[in-house]
Amino acid sequence: MPPANRSTLDRRQLLHAGALGAFGLTLPQLLRAESAARPGKIKSCIIVFAFGGPAQQETFDMKPDAPEEVRGEFKPIATNVTGTRISEYLPKLAMMADKYSIIRSVTHKNRIHNPGSYYMLTGRKPGRDVVEFPARRSDWPSVGSVMGKLRPVQQAVPPYVVLPVFANDINIPTPGQHAGFLGAVHDPMVLNGDPNTRAYGVPALAPRPELTLNRMDDRRQLLATIDRQAEALNKIPSAGGLDSHYARAFDLVSSGAAKKAFDLEQESAATRDRYGRNRHGQSVLLARRLVEAGVRLVLVNDAEENGQNKVWDTHGGGFKTLRKHLPETDGAMSSLLHDLQDRGMLDSTLVVWMGEFGRSPKVDKAGGRDHWPDVYSMVMAGGGIRGGTVYGASDSQAAQPKEKPVSPEEVHATMYKALGIDEDTHVHDNLGRPMALFAGKPIRELF
Repeated sequence: MPPANRSTLDRRQLLHAGALGAFGLTLPQLLRAESAARPGKIKSCIIVFAFGGPAQQETFDMKPDAPEEVRGEFKPIATNVTGTRISEYLPKLAMMADKYSIIRSVTHKNRIHNPGSYYMLTGRKPGRDVVEFPARRSDWPSVGSVMGKLRPVQQAVPPYVVLPVFANDINIPTPGQHAGFLGAVHDPMVLNGDPNTRAYGVPALAPRPELTLNRMDDRRQLLATIDRQAEALNKIPSAGGLDSHYARAFDLVSSGAAKKAFDLEQESAATRDRYGRNRHGQSVLLARRLVEAGVRLVLVNDAEENGQNKVWDTHGGGFKTLRKHLPETDGAMSSLLHDLQDRGMLDSTLVVWMGEFGRSPKVDKAGGRDHWPDVYSMVMAGGGIRGGTVYGASDSQAAQPKEKPVSPEEVHATMYKALGIDEDTHVHDNLGRPMALFAGKPIRELF
C-alpha cells in the first residue's frame, strides 16, 4: 500500500498490491487499443518473412540465359501468365501467377540480417549496418503494431500475432517485429512453437488450472470495483483504463472465439495436408485462420526453430536446402491464396512474401550465394493488388535494378495503401510528436 503520507491511491499501486497479480493473464498489454477505428473497410495482412534472404535467381527472377555460375542449378517454368516464369520448385504458385504480383527490383544498401530486416519490416532506414543491431523501444513500429493502433480489433482476438518464432540473428532479437515507440501495449502476441506438433498450444489463452470460469468472473467484477475505487480516490476519469483492456483479456481466456481461431484441429486433414505437414505450412494455415477471426496482421517468420536464419541464408549448400524448402513454400503459399480466394477474403487480406535482401549473382565454390540487397524480388497479393503483374526488372545477372527500382519505403507505402490507410496518416512517437506514416510513394501500377 502507498506510504501513510500519501493522500491518494493510484491504480498502479493497487495492481502492485496484488489485486491483478492473481489473474494469471499475460495478454492485457497486447489488447489496449484506441476506442474507434477509422471509417472504411478494415483489412488484414499476412506477412511471410523469408528470414535470411531468399535468392531471387532460385525463386521469382530466374536467369536461364546467364552463365552457369550466375543462373545456378534450377530451371524456370512457365506460369499461367504469358511471359512470366518462376522456379521449377514452385509449380503450384506458377499456376496461380494471375493472383499475385512479383516485384523484381527491390533495392537497398543494408547487407546484414538484422538491420536489413528492420528496414524491410518497418520501411525505415536502420541508421547503421552492423551485426549487433538489437531492437530498441525508440525503433519505428512494425506494420502489425501500426495496424493494431489505427485499426483496433473489435473481436476477442489479439490485433497482431508473430509465429511460429520471434526471429533473431546470432541470438540478437531482430528489430522491426515489435511496436517500437508506440509502446509495449502494441507489441505482438508472440507464439514460439511448432503448430505441426500435437502438443502445440497457446499458453496465453489458458488460465491457470485453478481459475474456473466462475472464479474468473468474480475477479472481473473485483477488477471493475478496484478501478472505480481508484477513480474515486484520485478524482480523475479512468478513461477506460483498467477495465477496457483487461476486459478483453478476460474475453480471450473465457470465450471460445480465440481458442477456436488457434485450433488447427478445426481444419480437415485434407486441408492440413495441402498446406504441408511441416512447421511452415501449418504456420501459414494458422495465419489464415487468425485473419479470418479478425486479427489485423500475422507475421509468419520462415526461419529455423530457434528463430535463426538458416533456411534462406544459403551461403553454402544452398541448392540442397532450397530443394527441400521451396516445395514447402509452394504448398503453403498456393494454399493460402486458394483459400483466401475461395472464402472471398483475398480482396480484404493483403499477402506479402519477402525477405530482408536477396543473394549475390555468382554461386560460390561451396554452392551458395552471399547477401545481396542491391536487387531482389518479393511478392504481393490481395488487398486490391493487381494479380498477374511483374513490376520492375533486374539486369541480366540479377545484380542491379534494370528498371523501376523500389525502396523499402515504397514497399511500405504500397502495403499501407493496400490496407486502406490514408497517405496523410500520422502516428505519434513516445514524446507525442506526430510522425508521417508514409515515407515513400505507393507503387500505383500495382493497383
